Amino acid sequence: MKRVKIRHRKGEAGFFLLELLVLAGILMASASALAVYHQSAALERENMLRVAAVYLAKQEFAELAALSREGRLAPGAYGWLGEEAPVREGVEFAVEAEVRVTEGSDGWRADVVVSWPGHTGGRTASLQLEWEWYEHETTG
Repeated sequence: MKRVKIRHRKGEAGFFLLELLVLAGILMASASALAVYHQSAALERENMLRVAAVYLAKQEFAELAALSREGRLAPGAYGWLGEEAPVREGVEFAVEAEVRVTEGSDGWRADVVVSWPGHTGGRTASLQLEWEWYEHETTG
């Protein structure tokens, strides 16, 4: 049996190890970039849901003000008053309002809580806004 001797040139010793180290570095950088992108996408979605919650709360305030102008608003708890179901971006929101009379007899105060299933840790995310308004008689 004949033995084959592998000869290395002097300048190529350790070059294969260097290639492996460079490849491992590129792979690690790619994996960390993917993790950063995933985190960024999750934060963008949470922000989009928060903006949708603010929109729904403002819509609930508008519905409460309309009831007030019609003389049909009473102190107490209200659910969603909008015409469409409170579903945005494929997520179902829960909207609840608590209405109270202010110190003056012509004012109202509403606290609206909008909640939705959160994606971080399975917890529920929520947003609470409050608004105070006064009805004035118009002459004319």
